[in-house]
Amino acid sequence: MTGPSIVFPHPPMKTIALGALAALVVALPLRAQQTSASLPTLESLKTALTLTDAQTAAIAPLLADIAKAQQDILQRQADFAGWRGGLAERTAVLASLNAAQKKQLAEFITPPQFTSRVPILPGQHVDWPSRLDWDLADLLVYREKNAQLGQPAPGENRVVFLGDSITENWQGSFRTLYPGKNNYLGRGRTSETTQQMLLRFRPDVIDLKPRAVVILAGTNDIAGNMGRSTDKMIQDNLISMIDLASLNKIKVVLCAILPTTSYSWQPSVKDGTVRVIALNKWIKEYSATRPGEVFFVDTHTPLARPDGTMGYSNDGTHPSAQGYAIISPLVEQAINEAIAAK
Repeated sequence: MTGPSIVFPHPPMKTIALGALAALVVALPLRAQQTSASLPTLESLKTALTLTDAQTAAIAPLLADIAKAQQDILQRQADFAGWRGGLAERTAVLASLNAAQKKQLAEFITPPQFTSRVPILPGQHVDWPSRLDWDLADLLVYREKNAQLGQPAPGENRVVFLGDSITENWQGSFRTLYPGKNNYLGRGRTSETTQQMLLRFRPDVIDLKPRAVVILAGTNDIAGNMGRSTDKMIQDNLISMIDLASLNKIKVVLCAILPTTSYSWQPSVKDGTVRVIALNKWIKEYSATRPGEVFFVDTHTPLARPDGTMGYSNDGTHPSAQGYAIISPLVEQAINEAIAAK
């Protein structure tokens, strides 16, 4: 099969089929060891095809392209030969491994399967359409309630409690712990980390126009509920929430992370008690750098045993009813100070 024709616009009007030219210049050995094969010269083509000088000049670029293509093919063949040799060598090495070594190697080089955020176990599959129902930052949890709430009434000192399941359990007892305080709004969400709270800080805090926000967070970050979090990551998220609150003239009541014995859902995490103590030291010190904006509450010490674990708890992580009764007045005192501050 011949290719398109090349028409030379100089007399004599000779039309050379590109297929015929290719038969002359491409029918060359393509084996890697025959790299010495050379293309016909322009002069030999001129003579063989009875070309004019103008026609010869027109063919020159085509001949150069063919020469380059040939060199590329030869180079790729050489690369393939080297790769094939390396593959054979690696295959021999793998064949020499025993079963235990092969298993260890497979575990080392096989990466975990991940979607953009949620790990997928081997054998599982998540279709993209199913992601339409994901709510990783829990933005849907309070959306309807927030819409129904509306803006604060004139003179209302609205306070939002932001946190995880500790806060979610706490807000269920607000009527008993804070009688008559209908301006206290619970926005806790079970299992949440500070990164999720930061993402929903605008719809669940700023948009509600509170005078103050109570933040009790961090223990789920330590537990690794959304992946491993360093202390610096937790600190950064808390600072970002405080900055957002300050920009919107919202006072922050920042609570110390409650003591913890262990995480029943994450038993591999063994350093919770130590990390809580270290983070609380930072929380207290950082709060002091923002007077008038941040009001620190030590909710850790009243609930902690001498070894740093929680004394008023049924599971080592969440306060009991007695535990909430102990920390609630401490937090309310800080709320009153925050609202009174200029």
